[in-house]
Amino acid sequence: RAAGFSFEALGPSLKRRRLAQDLTLEQLSDRSGYAVSSIFELESGMKVTFPKAAAICSALGVRLSTVLVEAERAVGTSSGGHRPARRTLR
Repeated sequence: RAAGFSFEALGPSLKRRRLAQDLTLEQLSDRSGYAVSSIFELESGMKVTFPKAAAICSALGVRLSTVLVEAERAVGTSSGGHRPARRTLR
C-alpha cells in the first residue's frame, strides 16, 4: 500500500539498484534529468515524490511498483517483522 509507505525503505532500494548497475549519481542524473542533489535526497529518504521516484526507476530500467515491493520487504526483514512508524509519500 503506497499511501503508508516508509521513506526510509524506498531510497536505499533505489540506491542498491543504482550501485548494482555501477552507476554514479552523475550518470543517473544524466539518464533521469534530475539533479545529483535531488537523487541524493531521494536515496536518503529526505525528499521523496512519486514523479521523481518513477523517473529514477525508469532511468534504472525498473518499475516503481517493483522497487516499492522490494523496499517494503526490506523494511519487514530488517526490523525482524516489526515495521517502524510510517510516513506518507508526498
